[in-house]
Amino acid sequence: MNKTTRNILIMIIIILLIFAIIFVWYQKFKTEPLDTNTVSGNILNDANTGLDNILDNILDNKNIENTNNVENTQNKQENTNKEQENDTDLENQMTSKESKAINLVKEQWKKEWGNLDDVSFNVSVRSDGKYLVTVYDITSTQLIQGYIVDVETETIKEK
Repeated sequence: MNKTTRNILIMIIIILLIFAIIFVWYQKFKTEPLDTNTVSGNILNDANTGLDNILDNILDNKNIENTNNVENTQNKQENTNKEQENDTDLENQMTSKESKAINLVKEQWKKEWGNLDDVSFNVSVRSDGKYLVTVYDITSTQLIQGYIVDVETETIKEK
């Protein structure tokens, strides 16, 4: 055998050994799917079972209760007395600037449409410090109008 043939043969043997090591390593550490016949009761029946616990850890329980209260009040508003009571409850949960933004939009809404029947107001803070107040229809929960409110200058712009 000449020198080049011997070197090629050594390279082939080294490559085969590397592939053999990789194959043995893969067989040892590969994961296999669970067989449905051998699965015990350790797997959750519903994939969303633990979601409530995760959400409780991420969010404050108070925020979740406030969200539930807002949803319940929107569903239960049947007369103006209940709407006024719920509005005061929601204003107690908001900051003074948020409630001021909603009150400014309510005044604007009364000027344009005359009443606050069958509408709900939602407020969020934008990145520029202004407030986005949205007006929703209570029965269909569709967005009617959005307003950008600068509380400090008391200016309202339709979005």
